[in-house]
Amino acid sequence: MRRLIPAISIALAAALVAGCGTNSGGGSAPTSPAPATSAADPVVAVKQGMDRSLAGTVSMDASVKAGTQSITLNGKTDPAARTIHVTGNAPEPIEARLIGDAAYIKSDSLESKKPWMKLDLSKLRPNSPLRQSFDLKSQTGIVGGIVTAEATGNGRYKGTADLEKAAAAASADGGMRQGLESSAKLAKDPKAIPFEATVDGEGRLTALSYTIATKTLGDLTTEMKMSDFGKPVTVTAPPASEIENASEEMYKYF
Repeated sequence: MRRLIPAISIALAAALVAGCGTNSGGGSAPTSPAPATSAADPVVAVKQGMDRSLAGTVSMDASVKAGTQSITLNGKTDPAARTIHVTGNAPEPIEARLIGDAAYIKSDSLESKKPWMKLDLSKLRPNSPLRQSFDLKSQTGIVGGIVTAEATGNGRYKGTADLEKAAAAASADGGMRQGLESSAKLAKDPKAIPFEATVDGEGRLTALSYTIATKTLGDLTTEMKMSDFGKPVTVTAPPASEIENASEEMYKYF
């Protein structure tokens, strides 16, 4: 169980919200295209692009690679309905569904008697990594720390982000600020993390990739693509016969 917890938390964060802007917009509808003044400022265009992407329903494909290890996931979310569905490998197959405060997780590493484990997010401690993984508003990722950006044509941008500035801009709830601070300590140059991004004609971020060169772990590369903006997202609970409620002892791990 202890081995699984970090994988679940990292996987969900990567698939759903890695690189999210500081204002996820809750359940609001996608905003109108950015005004011309914003388009002229590449830093603002990228930051607003992430906010716009997460303003409504969205699908995301993400991967995180470190050396020979990798996590790959596919996710979709409806922030207004508080629903999320993620599938992928972390590195073992994993599936997670969120409906309100009810989180359902499926993985062979859980070693439970039934295929799915159900957790009540309201029972998790405030700084729980799993709670943070499901909380869009607590995420800022590197986007909150972007310090330079330049347009390279066709809605594409490249630049650098400062992990220390990203941490300062992050919410202290859910442990995201602490996670960014830890990443900054591991990075060879936390003030200059290179990234590339793509923004569509509606001002929404559709792709983001960045690489953190670490002191001891090699390069940590994150890539994500976002699509299906505004399309309906339906997430249903697994069959009751396949669900095992997490024990009170298990909440200590999460």
